[in-house]
Parts: sequence; C-alpha cells; structure tokens
Amino acid sequence: MGLRNMPFYLAFELVLSIILFTSCLVQPTALPNSVFGRGFSRKLAYSGDVPDDYSIAVPSLYNVTYFLTADNFLGDSSTAQDTYTAQSYMFLDILKTTSNVTFNSMDLNYSQISYSVASGPGICLCGGSSSCTSTNCSDVLTPSGADGDTEGLYTLKFNSSVESNSSVAIFFAYNGSLANGLARSSAFNYTNPVTNATDGQVLVAAGLEPVGARTMLPCFDAPKFKANFSMNLQAPSDLIALSNTPEYRSQPGLEPGTTLHVFETTPKMATYLIGVTVGHMVSTSAISNSGRNISIWSVPALGDQHAVPLQAALHGTNYYEAYTGIELPLKKLDFMAIPGLGGAVENWGLLQFDERRMLVNEATEGAYGRYLSADVVCHELAHQWFGDYVTCTDFDNIVVNEGTASFMEYKCINASFPEMAGQALFQRATTPDGENIGVHEGPRENGLSTDSSPYIEALLFIYTPDNFLSYYPAIPYSKGASVWGMLEAYWDSAGPDAFQEGLRTLLTRHALSSATLDDLLLALLDGFATSVNATRSGALSQLKANSTLFNDTDRDALALLRTWITQPGYPLLNVSDGNSIQQGRFYTYGSNVRNDTYLISNDSSWFVPVQVGPLASASSVPLQAGSLATASSGNAGTEWVEMLREPDIMLNMTGQVINKAATRYYRMQYPLGQQQQLIATLSNLTSQGNSSLPQLLEANAFISDALALSFAGNTDPSAILDLANALAASQAAGTGFGLFLLVQPVVEALQQLVLFAEASNTTCSSNLKQAAQQLLTQFAAPILAQETNASAATGKYQAASYAVSQDTFLYDHAKGQVLLAAAFNGDSAAAAFLCGLYANITSNSSSSGGGVGVGVIDPDLRGAAYHAAVAHLGGCLPQPEAEAAWQAMLTKWQTEPDIQEAERALYALPWSVNSSLLQQTLNLTFTDDDVVSRSPANIASALLRNVGSNNLGVNSSRHGSDVAWAWIQDNFAAINSSSIFTTLESLPFIPTQQNLNSLTAFLSPSGDGATAPVANRIRLLAKLQQNVQWAEANIGKSGPQSGLCGTAGGMLLPGSAGGIVTAG
Repeated sequence: MGLRNMPFYLAFELVLSIILFTSCLVQPTALPNSVFGRGFSRKLAYSGDVPDDYSIAVPSLYNVTYFLTADNFLGDSSTAQDTYTAQSYMFLDILKTTSNVTFNSMDLNYSQISYSVASGPGICLCGGSSSCTSTNCSDVLTPSGADGDTEGLYTLKFNSSVESNSSVAIFFAYNGSLANGLARSSAFNYTNPVTNATDGQVLVAAGLEPVGARTMLPCFDAPKFKANFSMNLQAPSDLIALSNTPEYRSQPGLEPGTTLHVFETTPKMATYLIGVTVGHMVSTSAISNSGRNISIWSVPALGDQHAVPLQAALHGTNYYEAYTGIELPLKKLDFMAIPGLGGAVENWGLLQFDERRMLVNEATEGAYGRYLSADVVCHELAHQWFGDYVTCTDFDNIVVNEGTASFMEYKCINASFPEMAGQALFQRATTPDGENIGVHEGPRENGLSTDSSPYIEALLFIYTPDNFLSYYPAIPYSKGASVWGMLEAYWDSAGPDAFQEGLRTLLTRHALSSATLDDLLLALLDGFATSVNATRSGALSQLKANSTLFNDTDRDALALLRTWITQPGYPLLNVSDGNSIQQGRFYTYGSNVRNDTYLISNDSSWFVPVQVGPLASASSVPLQAGSLATASSGNAGTEWVEMLREPDIMLNMTGQVINKAATRYYRMQYPLGQQQQLIATLSNLTSQGNSSLPQLLEANAFISDALALSFAGNTDPSAILDLANALAASQAAGTGFGLFLLVQPVVEALQQLVLFAEASNTTCSSNLKQAAQQLLTQFAAPILAQETNASAATGKYQAASYAVSQDTFLYDHAKGQVLLAAAFNGDSAAAAFLCGLYANITSNSSSSGGGVGVGVIDPDLRGAAYHAAVAHLGGCLPQPEAEAAWQAMLTKWQTEPDIQEAERALYALPWSVNSSLLQQTLNLTFTDDDVVSRSPANIASALLRNVGSNNLGVNSSRHGSDVAWAWIQDNFAAINSSSIFTTLESLPFIPTQQNLNSLTAFLSPSGDGATAPVANRIRLLAKLQQNVQWAEANIGKSGPQSGLCGTAGGMLLPGSAGGIVTAG
C-alpha cells in the first residue's frame, strides 16, 4: 500500500528517516504571514497562486505526519494550544532540469528542509545542523513573485541543478496553526465514561476547499495536481483518528499516552480533498451492496441522531455505484458531523458536515430537517464520483464538480427517500424556520432567480484581477444542475439513459484525473452517440439524424452547448399573438437593462430545446415547426424543436405551455389573452397523487414565470392576484403537491406585495394589504381544518402508524410557512392556532431550555409556533408573554442541547415586535461569538431578513427593516465588514425614495459603506431602485391607474382577468 508497496519510496523513507530526523532542529523560523485567509469566496480567485510552468515538476506522493497533543482538544480556547507540529515528505517527478521548485505554502513555520535526489544522500538546506546550508529556512524558501507571500506561493532553491527524469524527495519539519486548514471545531461537552467528569472538548478536522491545503502542508495546491497521500496522525490514545482511508496500523506514539495512526495510502486525488478528523467520536455503520463500510460519526452526545443520514449514505452509495457503473477505489466512506463547521466538504472517503445540517433528532425534527440531511449527504456523496474520482481542472471549471453533484443529489434523494418527491424539491425550495436557501436547494428556481441579475457571472468564469464580481455560488451549483437537467430531458426524450451514458463517459475517460467544462460537454455528446450505436433505438437514431445538435461535428455541437456556459443569464422566450417565439435575455430589473459588464452582446442567444404540451394534461400534442426551427424525430419529433441562433421559431401554441414537466432553464412570456386563459386553467387543476406530479411541475413553472415577469415589469402585475384567485379555487391547492409547488410561490409573492405596499399610504396600498390578507386566509383555511393542537405527536416520523407519502411529506414541509404568512398578515385564526401550539409546548415542557420543551405537537409546526409567539401575531399572546417568549427562545438558544431546536429558537428571535428586543437580536447576530462560531456563513443574513419582515405590530408606524437599517448605520464600525455587505442584500428595505437616498449616501465614496465590493454596491442599489420604481408605478399612485389598482377609490378585492379592483 503506498510507500509500503513502492520499493523506491520505501527506500527513500528509510534513508531520509536516518539522515534527516537525526539532525538537530532549530527554533522555527516564521515565513511572512498571509493576508489572504481561507474562505468560500476564494473559489474562483485562484489564478496566479500555483506554479506558472507546470512542466518543471509534478508531485507523485505526499507522506505527512501530524503530532497533536491533549491541549489541542481543550474546549476553552484561552487555555488550549492552537498550534501543532508536523513532518512531511513531498515526492516530485522532475520533468525539466531545474535548480529550484515552486510550490504552495501558507502560514507554515519551517524549522528544517532537506532533500534527496533518487537514492542519493540527503542534503540539508536549512536547520540546526552544521551541515545545513543555512540556519534560517527563509534563506532557501522565498516568496515567488510580488504576491507570493500573500497567495502562498514559494520557491525552494536546491544546492545544485536536478536533472530531468529524476525523482526528488523533499523533507519538511514545521509547525502550523489550528486556525486554518487543519482547525479546531466549536466546543462541545464531553463526559468521560470512566470518571464521569464533564468538560469542554473540540474536534480537530481538516476543511481545505478550495486552497486550504497549503496551510496544512507544502504542496502543489491545485486540483489538476493529483497525487497519492500517506497520512499519519499522532494523538492522545483516548481519541479516535480518521483519515481518507482505513487505518493500516497503529502503534505507541513518541510521547507517553499517545498513539501513532498510520493510514493506507490514498488513490490519486487533489490536495483539497485531504481528510483528517481527531477527537471523541462515536459511529453507526452499515455495509453497501459492494461491501464498502458506510459510517456516520458524531460527538458522543449526538450518537442517537444517525439514522436519517445513514439511510441517505447507504442507499445513496448503492444508487451512485449502479448509476455510474463505477465502484470507488475506497474501502470505506465516513460521514463526520462537525460542531460549528458551517458547511460541508467532500473529502474523499472522509466527508465532513455541519452537525446541525446532517444529524436529525427524529423526536423534534419534521419534514424540513429530514430533507436538509438527505440533501447535503446526497450532494457530498455525489462528489465522491463527480469531484473526487474526476475533478475539475481548476476552480474556473468548478461546475464540473458542483453543478453535476447538485444535479445528481436529487436522484439520490429519490432513491434513498422516495417519499420526499425529489422532482418537486429540485424545482423549488422553502425554509420554514427562516434560514437562507442553500446554494443547491431547489436548484431550478434558485438558479433562475439568481441568474436573472444583470450583475452575475457566467458558468465558466475566468478570473482576472480586473473582474469586480465576487463568486456567486448559486450559479455553479443551481444553474449548473438546472442546465444539466434541461439537457437530460432532451437527451432522454428519444430513449432512456442517453444522458447517463454521457456522465459514464466522463468518468471513464477522466478517471482519477481532471476535466474541464468542455470535457464534460464532449462526454455528454459522445455518450449520446454511444447510446445510439449500442441500442440502435429508432427514436435515438432519428433524433440524431434530424437534430442539428446531434448531427453536427463535435466542434459545432460544442459551440451550441457552450452558449449555456460562456455567457451569463438565460433566455426569455416571448410568444407573440401570431405564435412566433423570439428569445432575448431576461433581467430581474426589467428588460431595458443593458449595462451588464458580462453581457456578450445585447442580442445574446442560446441553443434552446423547446417542448410544448397542454397545462392541464399529461399528454402532448404535435408541434408545427416553422422554417426556422429544426424538428426532432421519433417521440421527440412530436414534442420538441431546437431553437438555435435564429431569431425566432413558429409553433402551434394554442392552449399550450412550454415546456412539459418544467425541465427548461428559461422563462416564458405569453400574449395577454393566452396568459389569462392559462391562469383560468389553474382553477381546474387537481392532484391525484404521484401521477399528477408532471402536470403540477408544469403549472409551477408557469406560475414562477408569471410572478417573475410581473415583478420585473414585463407584464401587468395584476396577474399576481389573478394567479392567487385561481389557485384558491383549485382542488390541487389543498394537497401537499399543490401547497408546495403552486400555493407557496404565490404566498411568497403576496408577502412581497405587502412589503411594497408599506412604501405608500394610498387607498391602493391599503386595499392591497386587505386583498393579500383575504387570499392568505383562504390558503391557510384548509390547513387549519386538518390540524389540531395535538394533530401529530412529537416523533411522528418514528411512529410505525405514520404513513409518509410524497403528498404528505410536501404538505408537512410547506404548511408551517403558509400558516405563518397568513397569521402575520392578519389571519387571527392562524395566529391563535400557532400561539396555542406554543402554549401547548410550554405546558408540556420536558426540557430545561428556558421552560420550552419538546411538548406534544407536530414537529413540522414548531418553528412557526415559536415565531408566532415571539411576534405577538394578532395579539395571540399578551405583550408581556410575547416578550417572555423572546427571552425563552434566547435561553433555549444558549442552553438547549438539541442543536436543531436551539437553531429554531435562534431564528425566532428577530420576530419580536419590541424595538429594543430587535436591537438586542441584531447585537447577537453580528457580535456574539457563539452565533459567529456556530453559524459563520449565512445566519446573519437570515436573521436580518427576518428582522426586516416584522412590521412591529398592526398599528405601528415603524417596520422591522427600519430598525435593522438604523442599527446597521449606527453600529457599522463595530460590525465585521467582511460579511455585512452580503447580509445587507438580505434586508428587505421598504421601497421608499427616502430609503434609496439613505442607502445611496451610505454606499457613496464618502459614506461608511464605501469599502463594500463594487458588486455588492451595484446589486444593492439596483435592487432597491427597481423596487422603488415598481412600487411607485403599481401601488403608490393616488389617481386612476392600470395594473394592481385599476380604478381609483373603492375596495380592492381579489378580482378577475380584467384586474383585481372592483370599485365600491
């Protein structure tokens, strides 16, 4: 295994251990400190920090030993040791004669560096021995280029030239910090099973993506430089140690009370995939169909929360092996839950997760928590093939990893949890407890929403120092997944598994190597050709023969597909009254925006597979292709056309929508008459279980487009309430499928309308709030009819009698948010119901967490009950009790051992109607170390959004966003400026000219926000400016107008196709 099976390397290990370890080590000499820390936004800021000339040397093997002490694991950071020592060998193949080698290193303090060529003697370059060239390692290891020290790029000088075709082994002794790369987790309480003493402990774990490996060992820190790794860990003997591969052997360490763990050598892999976790841990295991050991690990106190992630990991592994046809060259897969990780990483064989996201307490978690666990496990598991087995060549091509894993994860969810309706979850996402939507949750709508901004980069984002845009993760994750989903639907329309064959081609062609986006697209094209030749399917052959895409040369076909990866955004297909379809880029801020730095041209066009079918039927009708369209054949010939670079195509669109089952990644705009006809059709929608899903997915896509076009100013916004009226009358709205796919998008749009109505004090705005209240009450009514205060006991998912169908699961997933929206907007019955649940929890408390325990209520409604009580919705609790509920939630957050319950309590805090309590919440959000350490990524923006949603009571003249905005301006100097601008984008400003002027001044060159990245400033101002203009045009006018308010005066009521105003 590794060194142990490699005589050449074994010889070097023996020789170097004698020559080098006997040298006297000197006091470590610090290299210049880096000013560029590790962070997610660094993913694409990668050019220039790896060797420019890849032809000089390449790594083949790293052999690394880390020495950890008991003091590294103390929970109290003030007494813990935050450094470690390490020794490593880097084995290089020299391709060109050279006197130096350049590699990556950051924040590592070297005490000795030596090297040996082939089987020659060791040469000490720096260290304490008199035989060393220098006593100071900074004499022989120097920054490469002007930015070498800040980007972690260093050049090591050999004593003499090393000939080409030689092999060099370089030895390093150094120490590093446990604040980067290899790092301490958040603290947890650990009870010693022998002494019963409880103290604070941490795990030490490696989270290295994208460029953290250089903070852990000297290396070639880029995905394309794959090598083998032999990992060794010395740690206190009472701790568990894990790495990418199984333990090969263990032996007493060099220090008393320690053990040296020696792990099997890994397959070839990228540096950022190194996995290390050490600490007090427990596991639950199962064996996959291929005999691979699958284990879920956590801190001991959470060992009873492994069931859901284990189900996802086990069934997901079986599914991916069958789908790809590839069994990984790994004997085991460990899934590690880390306290306070704030994300997840796909280390090969040792996957690491935020414990709050992966683990599930089935006693208190409902549908949403189970979905989050399945989602993140399936995503990181997909990376074991798409990202680890085959890796993006560089992070400009990160979509190879992230887009494909985000696409595959929903197939894994379907295989692991059929009741979760993976197709619906792919379509859209919701966060009932107030969290931010993750970058690969609901990828279709997530991608479309993000990608419609004029200030977003393309899928293939080539970083240069002049680029002002920061990395926007929803693009490679959600857009990547959605584009692959669209292509899969087209590939497979003429026969099953054609797209799957393309992904298999990618994995076999680039096994244990790297790939670009072009490599992926070519593999998809070649996989289709393989399917045609292998199956000789008539549909496949005819599609190839008649399709421009599949009948082109590889180069021409690649150029068509590259329209989706080299230009930002996506098309809006506009259907004229004459059934002509034209394409042009869709923008969130209106179709008149043309100042996008990344816009290729104002007439950008895409290769668009177009499919047409009726909205209310699962069957399709033949197309009539015009002269500018290329008709496909076989089954696809009756449903699909290819829209190429021509300006338009002609279709018979009568009563039809584009496209079936919502597999497209573009938006549709229909003529007014056809849109009204389709809206009316929604009232006739029914849901008869799983068989209705394709039809409801089509309806969801139509609703999503209509809402987006309304808010962008492309169509009359009266469509928003017309959609709501039609859905309120449909049978489907009362089902789980309908609630999740149809009702919830409209509920969110109604909440947005109410926010806009806050900007003015006109008859229109007042009536609009009343109309929204009436519609939200209608949507909440069937939920209230089905629920009681004790409708489902805690732990319902553990009960054998609880039958979870797809419809039931989606209903449970969505109902809390719909009830909360209705209660927040004046539905007294919904408010009373939710506060009654809160009272039931407190009266049946079984926890000391602030007097609010588990109780006996439906776990899918716990978060909504907490929010309603704290928010004093509809006066459902007396004001003093609502303030006491806020304090109970704060105490629960600080003391509750159930990590998901603690998080749920935290998200309830911003709903208070007390301005002082809101300010305390903001203080907690931005300055409390516990919040920052446990939720470093998105919790601040989620809380800020919730604060902005609170109107401080029905009769209050202030809004929660006013409080938040005033607090930010007053406390800006004390806020961590690296996160504030991103979180500001989550604040739902009331769209008034006053707020726009205030924000403009804040972000001006002389304002406090002048340090904001240009991208953040542009997005913030453009969003608020558009909202101000939209609100004024559609709500704020006092005289007669079209759109939402129709005619002046009278009562605004949900209306008909002609508008929503009925004059009083």
